[in-house]
Amino acid sequence: MQKSFIKFSINFIFLGVFLSAATSALATGCQKDISAVDAKIRAQYGPDYSKWWNWFGCPVCLGSELRKDAIVTKNQIKEISTYRNIAYSQLRRGDERQCVDTLRPAKGMLRIYK
Repeated sequence: MQKSFIKFSINFIFLGVFLSAATSALATGCQKDISAVDAKIRAQYGPDYSKWWNWFGCPVCLGSELRKDAIVTKNQIKEISTYRNIAYSQLRRGDERQCVDTLRPAKGMLRIYK
Protein backbone atom coordinates (compact mmCIF):
# COMPACT_ATOMS: atom_id res chain seq x y z
CA MET A 1 0.00 0.00 0.00
CA GLN A 2 2.80 2.39 0.89
CA LYS A 3 4.68 1.70 -2.40
CA SER A 4 1.60 2.34 -4.55
CA PHE A 5 1.00 5.65 -2.77
CA ILE A 6 4.61 6.70 -3.39
CA LYS A 7 4.35 5.75 -7.10
CA PHE A 8 1.10 7.67 -7.38
CA SER A 9 2.67 10.72 -5.71
CA ILE A 10 5.69 10.65 -8.01
CA ASN A 11 3.49 10.32 -11.10
CA PHE A 12 1.29 13.16 -9.88
CA ILE A 13 4.32 15.42 -9.35
CA PHE A 14 5.72 14.61 -12.83
CA LEU A 15 2.33 15.32 -14.38
CA GLY A 16 2.13 18.68 -12.60
CA VAL A 17 5.62 19.67 -13.72
CA PHE A 18 4.87 18.63 -17.31
CA LEU A 19 1.60 20.57 -17.45
CA SER A 20 3.14 23.70 -15.95
CA ALA A 21 6.03 23.56 -18.44
CA ALA A 22 3.61 23.17 -21.35
CA THR A 23 1.48 26.08 -20.13
CA SER A 24 4.47 28.38 -19.68
CA ALA A 25 5.76 27.49 -23.16
CA LEU A 26 2.42 28.51 -24.67
CA ALA A 27 2.31 31.75 -22.71
CA THR A 28 5.72 32.79 -23.95
CA GLY A 29 4.56 32.45 -27.57
CA CYS A 30 1.84 35.05 -27.15
CA GLN A 31 4.11 37.19 -25.01
CA LYS A 32 6.73 37.12 -27.79
CA ASP A 33 4.07 38.20 -30.29
CA ILE A 34 3.04 41.11 -28.07
CA SER A 35 6.68 42.13 -27.67
CA ALA A 36 7.22 41.98 -31.44
CA VAL A 37 4.16 44.18 -32.05
CA ASP A 38 5.36 46.68 -29.42
CA ALA A 39 8.85 46.85 -30.92
CA LYS A 40 7.51 47.31 -34.44
CA ILE A 41 5.18 50.13 -33.33
CA ARG A 42 8.08 51.88 -31.56
CA ALA A 43 10.11 51.59 -34.76
CA GLN A 44 7.44 53.58 -36.64
CA TYR A 45 8.03 56.72 -34.55
CA GLY A 46 10.91 59.14 -34.26
CA PRO A 47 13.70 60.24 -36.57
CA ASP A 48 15.68 57.86 -38.73
CA TYR A 49 18.96 57.19 -36.94
CA SER A 50 20.28 54.64 -39.43
CA LYS A 51 22.81 57.17 -40.78
CA TRP A 52 25.38 58.83 -38.52
CA TRP A 53 24.67 62.37 -39.72
CA ASN A 54 21.03 62.13 -38.61
CA TRP A 55 22.18 62.01 -34.99
CA PHE A 56 23.22 65.67 -35.23
CA GLY A 57 20.23 66.95 -37.20
CA CYS A 58 17.76 67.24 -34.34
CA PRO A 59 19.31 67.46 -30.86
CA VAL A 60 15.91 67.47 -29.09
CA CYS A 61 13.61 65.11 -31.00
CA LEU A 62 10.83 63.72 -28.88
CA GLY A 63 9.85 61.07 -31.40
CA SER A 64 6.13 61.82 -31.35
CA GLU A 65 5.73 61.97 -35.13
CA LEU A 66 5.59 59.05 -37.51
CA ARG A 67 8.68 58.43 -39.55
CA LYS A 68 8.56 59.21 -43.25
CA ASP A 69 9.17 55.58 -44.13
CA ALA A 70 6.51 54.24 -41.71
CA ILE A 71 4.50 51.31 -43.04
CA VAL A 72 1.31 52.21 -41.12
CA THR A 73 -0.79 55.31 -40.59
CA LYS A 74 -1.87 56.83 -37.27
CA ASN A 75 -5.34 55.32 -37.61
CA GLN A 76 -3.83 51.89 -38.20
CA ILE A 77 -1.65 52.31 -35.12
CA LYS A 78 -4.78 53.02 -33.05
CA GLU A 79 -6.34 49.85 -34.43
CA ILE A 80 -3.18 47.83 -33.76
CA SER A 81 -3.07 49.19 -30.19
CA THR A 82 -6.65 48.06 -29.68
CA TYR A 83 -5.78 44.55 -30.89
CA ARG A 84 -2.72 44.51 -28.66
CA ASN A 85 -4.66 45.59 -25.57
CA ILE A 86 -7.34 42.95 -26.16
CA ALA A 87 -4.65 40.30 -26.66
CA TYR A 88 -2.92 41.34 -23.44
CA SER A 89 -6.13 40.99 -21.45
CA GLN A 90 -6.71 37.56 -23.01
CA LEU A 91 -3.16 36.55 -22.10
CA ARG A 92 -3.74 37.60 -18.48
CA ARG A 93 -6.93 35.50 -18.42
CA GLY A 94 -5.06 32.50 -19.80
CA ASP A 95 -6.74 32.32 -23.23
CA GLU A 96 -3.61 31.59 -25.23
CA ARG A 97 -5.31 30.63 -28.49
CA GLN A 98 -7.53 33.72 -28.50
CA CYS A 99 -4.52 35.90 -27.74
CA VAL A 100 -2.64 34.56 -30.77
CA ASP A 101 -5.73 34.87 -33.00
CA THR A 102 -6.37 38.45 -31.86
CA LEU A 103 -2.80 39.52 -32.71
CA ARG A 104 -2.91 38.03 -36.22
CA PRO A 105 -4.37 41.15 -37.99
CA ALA A 106 -2.02 43.48 -36.08
CA LYS A 107 1.00 41.41 -37.08
CA GLY A 108 -0.20 41.45 -40.68
CA MET A 109 -0.46 45.25 -40.73
CA LEU A 110 3.02 45.58 -39.26
CA ARG A 111 4.42 42.90 -41.60
CA ILE A 112 5.59 40.57 -38.83
CA TYR A 113 5.76 37.12 -40.42
CA LYS A 114 6.82 34.78 -37.64
